Amino acid sequence: MIVTLAGHVDHGKTSLVRALTGTDTDRLEEEKRRGLTIDLGFAYLDTPDGVLGFVDVPGHHRFIHNMVAGVASHQFGLLVIAADDGPMPQSREHLQILELLGLQRGLIALTKTDRVSPERLSAAEAEIRTLTAGTFLADAEIIPTSVETSDGLEQLERALRRAAGSETAEAAQRGFRLAIDRVFTVTGAGLVVTGTAHSGKVNIDDTLYLFPDQQEVRVRGIRAQNRETNSAGAGDRCALNLSGVDSDRISRGQWLSSEPADGSCEFSVALQVLDDFPREVRHWLPVHIYHASAHATGHIALLQEGRLPAGSQSVVELVTDEPLLVERNDRLIIRDQGLDRTLGGGAVISPVSVTGRRRSDERLQRLAADEAADPFEAFSRHLAIGDVDLKRFRQNWSLDAQEIDRLLDAHDCESIGDFAITRARWQEHQRVLYDTISRKHQADSSLQGLKQSELQGVIPDHLLPAALVALVNSKHLALQTGRYSPESHQADLSHAEQELLDRMTRHLDQPQPPSLGDIAKTLRQPIPQLSRSLTPLVAKKQLVKISDNRYCLPAQVKALAQLALDLGSRGPFTVRDYRDAAGIGRNVAIEMLEYFDSRGFTRRNGNERVISGSLERLSL
Repeated sequence: MIVTLAGHVDHGKTSLVRALTGTDTDRLEEEKRRGLTIDLGFAYLDTPDGVLGFVDVPGHHRFIHNMVAGVASHQFGLLVIAADDGPMPQSREHLQILELLGLQRGLIALTKTDRVSPERLSAAEAEIRTLTAGTFLADAEIIPTSVETSDGLEQLERALRRAAGSETAEAAQRGFRLAIDRVFTVTGAGLVVTGTAHSGKVNIDDTLYLFPDQQEVRVRGIRAQNRETNSAGAGDRCALNLSGVDSDRISRGQWLSSEPADGSCEFSVALQVLDDFPREVRHWLPVHIYHASAHATGHIALLQEGRLPAGSQSVVELVTDEPLLVERNDRLIIRDQGLDRTLGGGAVISPVSVTGRRRSDERLQRLAADEAADPFEAFSRHLAIGDVDLKRFRQNWSLDAQEIDRLLDAHDCESIGDFAITRARWQEHQRVLYDTISRKHQADSSLQGLKQSELQGVIPDHLLPAALVALVNSKHLALQTGRYSPESHQADLSHAEQELLDRMTRHLDQPQPPSLGDIAKTLRQPIPQLSRSLTPLVAKKQLVKISDNRYCLPAQVKALAQLALDLGSRGPFTVRDYRDAAGIGRNVAIEMLEYFDSRGFTRRNGNERVISGSLERLSL
């Protein structure tokens, strides 16, 4: 079990740890000179029941960020208060931070009892009960101690051992994450980092990734609770011996994770504003954000009009200047930049931001759906709003592909690329899209089809390409030269187009349609110019472009396709078989069959072809 000590400066945290473990956690020269803890200190106590690890955090208000780095919600809190002083300002602030970081178990060590009378000792205990009322330490045991006389130390150790024995195992949640708080080198071993494992499990020889630069490293050795081991997991105090990275590339505040990650610069949080915060929280307030050993500056973005008063709870968004490796339910501490005091904190709800205007109705509904108690409920809520961004949903809930598949199977929905949508809503999107395209063609009989870009906004843009493909595959729409039109639509021809079609028909209406080059010579037009002139006739389904060098009348293509269908009914056939049956040249036969292949009507298998689709695939 990891025990986090917290309390006012000079209330005896370091002395208490030294008395229990024999280890002086003030390891820095400046700490020894000034007689106060500046950075995190660590010590361990071997007991018959296992190892007790102690994290000694700074008490001085100037080093609150170092304190936050040493606390994780998995830990056990030991609030240290001196009997002569009683609760002091940092006692309250440290207790508030432990609460905001999600600690749920702990006890109180009342130190320096040798300096006070029995009456003062009773008064100090009463003050502590007032301080802890309504907190996770409201009913915690208060143990009077003195490092000078050793009074209470044995009782304190027994209480900690009992708590360790009742500790429940932390689930190995998804991927491994460790917040780095120290980096150093060991002779003969190399680079070592220490920190608290916030989730998952790590083994020797595992590959991890350094956040934020995604440098790949290998785990050569592991110590957990100051003992060598082959693995460590969530809640453990770890030292990892790493290879694959230089010491100047790694520092406190970075993370190690089992998967490379980009982190988040905008995410939603269930913010708790402290009861004693002296002013209302306004929109876009500049703040310091502390996430384990990491720190970033940023702003609070309110999702509602007005301001947040002291003691209030609200879902807000944090917009940071640098990415943080946050996951759902991670705990943060937020401090006001101007006042240089703790404003509050809370749990991350959505690590990945929702797109759209910050206070739009749909965006607020999406953020509210993210507050669901479990993935199934959240998935259902998002489906009810519109569709589910599967990539975002997977990141928010740390789900794997199989878990996403189970959610899809449990709901009556379709997976469209990276999105899920109910079947009813997907069909409705297709109907609205088809109706829109049909109305536009009915209103303008000369319309040659609509480009995808002209249909944006009819249905959600991220679903538009898939909906168009579905309508083409179901034969509701036809696609010609990048334009979509109803399958039955025949666009009116202009006078010039009709005249050109008449001339082309005279040349094409023969058993073997001539090449474009031959027609261009007859019409005395350059091939590129004639090809451009024929494009509208193809779009309006008056001609069929077989290849860059061959055009046919729709009736010709249909007849030649029927001939291929007849051949195919007797088995595979060759180009020669098709040429002889059609009475056309070999080059024309090859071009026709390659056109049929491209439309999925025939399929080539070596030198032979088989029929693979119906005549409807040709959309003639």
